[in-house]
Amino acid sequence: MAKKKQMPEVVIHNFVAKHMHEINKSQVFVDRKKDAKRGYSKHRKGRYSEDYRSFLLLAV
Repeated sequence: MAKKKQMPEVVIHNFVAKHMHEINKSQVFVDRKKDAKRGYSKHRKGRYSEDYRSFLLLAV
């Protein structure tokens, strides 16, 4: 009987393919359109307005 040749293990030399299962996972996203309709804004406007910084008026 002839001996069967054993197939060598497949070695992945591609760094991206090797680690993609660790990084590429499904993400939960926030619906910004719904939040905008509810009135939520990520960066509140007017935070650094002149009335907020009243100490500047006293220094002048």
